[in-house]
Amino acid sequence: MLVKDVENKTIRVHAVRAMLILGVLVGGGTLGYCWIEGWSVADALYMTAITLSTVGYGETHPLSASGRWFTVALISVGVGNIAYALGAGTEFFAAGGLRGYRRRALMESKLQGLHDHTIVCGHGRLGSAVSAALREAGAPFVVVEQNPHVLSRLDQEEVPYVAGDAGDDEILKSAGIGRARTLVTALHDDAANVFLTLTARVLNPAVVIYGKADDPTSLIKLERAGANHRFSPAQVAGHRVANQILRPTLTDIVGLSTKRGEYELAIEEFQATGLHGVTGAPLNRTKLWGNPEAMVLAIKTADGGVLFPPKGDYELRDNDRVVIMGKADALGRLVSTAQAR
Repeated sequence: MLVKDVENKTIRVHAVRAMLILGVLVGGGTLGYCWIEGWSVADALYMTAITLSTVGYGETHPLSASGRWFTVALISVGVGNIAYALGAGTEFFAAGGLRGYRRRALMESKLQGLHDHTIVCGHGRLGSAVSAALREAGAPFVVVEQNPHVLSRLDQEEVPYVAGDAGDDEILKSAGIGRARTLVTALHDDAANVFLTLTARVLNPAVVIYGKADDPTSLIKLERAGANHRFSPAQVAGHRVANQILRPTLTDIVGLSTKRGEYELAIEEFQATGLHGVTGAPLNRTKLWGNPEAMVLAIKTADGGVLFPPKGDYELRDNDRVVIMGKADALGRLVSTAQAR
């Protein structure tokens, strides 16, 4: 657990304890005056308030000897505890108070509802780029991070996160590793990414893991640890630049076209169930076939096979994934209007 988490938990504990102490003092003082002096609840409460606050307004009614001794005892016990309660309350509200507590409770509720989501472990340059793209696409995700400065930024941006060490079993469980579809290891240290891969694979054998290695020699370690996809950011960037130099037009069409919102041409991947009406029918009997504005490039079948190029008589199934290239606006229309002929 992070130092920040421990501090926040301690602040909450002190705040709750302060409220309990304050309630006991006020309730005890009120009952005491009612019992000893026979006063009404309102008079007893007023006397308790001015006694604990030491404002010195004077007695509500003349006190008996027993009442005076009770007042002395109440002041002796109450002053120090009231000071503690005020300090704890000030600390609680300075740390975010009820608003911060409510925000965190809402986030934890949202995390409990996540299914088939992506867990991005580490929110450095790579992790923040991945989470930004997922957020733009409307895909569910959660960040696991332990840097207090990064966590403050995630709070401000209202990004769902779990604070802690990504290699810790309990932290990954809090992030919903058992329900996650994908996990990205974007930590700064290669050894940490390898250990995280091992941990995640044990907790969820079915999760798809993308493992990052700054040192290309660590890629084989990620593979042995159970990463489905391994990559080195330096190698990826180097290949991209080399392709841009050697095949500029091809790179513009195939590589850059996958970036939403900037190019007319786009390549997108859809689950067959998202293309209404196309499952259970031959591909050549759907609007995906022969469309002048969009072309089916490949199909990844539910059992993991890849059809490239796909044949027209293939019948799409619910868990198949379809890769389509075409005009961006045409792909958007396909998602909402594709129907079996």
